[in-house]
Amino acid sequence: MSTSARPLLIGPPSGPESPYPFRMSGPVISGFGRGSKELGIPTANLPVDASLIPWITDIPSGVYFGWAALHLDPSHPDYPSKHKLHNGFAVYPMVMSLGYNPFYKNTVRSAEVHILHKFSADFYGRPLRLLITGFVREERDYASLEALVEDILFDCRVARASLARRGWRLKGVSLAVEVKGEGVDGDEKEGEGALDGEWLVRQLDEGELEAGEKWRKEKEEKEKQKGENQ
Repeated sequence: MSTSARPLLIGPPSGPESPYPFRMSGPVISGFGRGSKELGIPTANLPVDASLIPWITDIPSGVYFGWAALHLDPSHPDYPSKHKLHNGFAVYPMVMSLGYNPFYKNTVRSAEVHILHKFSADFYGRPLRLLITGFVREERDYASLEALVEDILFDCRVARASLARRGWRLKGVSLAVEVKGEGVDGDEKEGEGALDGEWLVRQLDEGELEAGEKWRKEKEEKEKQKGENQ
């Protein structure tokens, strides 16, 4: 489908409809290494563990959108100012590709999150929470890399526009970036958001940091073993 034929707004102005929103969290892990290098669209991958989030086996593969809460280390070059933080979390709009990415013919289902903000350094192992508010489109194969990138960029426009509406904005949560609502009526952009975002920014659980440390140690061990076997 041409992007010109795709809708810019997803869902009613009142906000997400059942079964949304979904919650997902975990440490940021390394993916296939294609987001930045080939697409120019960096992703923060999350583990897909059906034992922790059983709903993920029941939803279709495709592109989703919503809000991401990222807990950066204070030493990170993009660490936000205090007035944009909630218990150490900064909140951004996001799109997420869930599936096998037919263009690359992946054999493992992955969750690749593109946070709609440009970061100057990575943040592997850091806690990331997602409030998934809606479904953009099914995953599909593409004739070219350019066609894939065009669709992803339109997905980002859809997320920004849809999330700018009052019913989709977070209540009582200041954002790390401005969300401009392309194609959204002026009245819908005004006033406080109505969507409950308390879970996104609740106090950090010690287990969330431990999960990141465990992933980093396992990654270092794998890289060490790989070097020894070369």
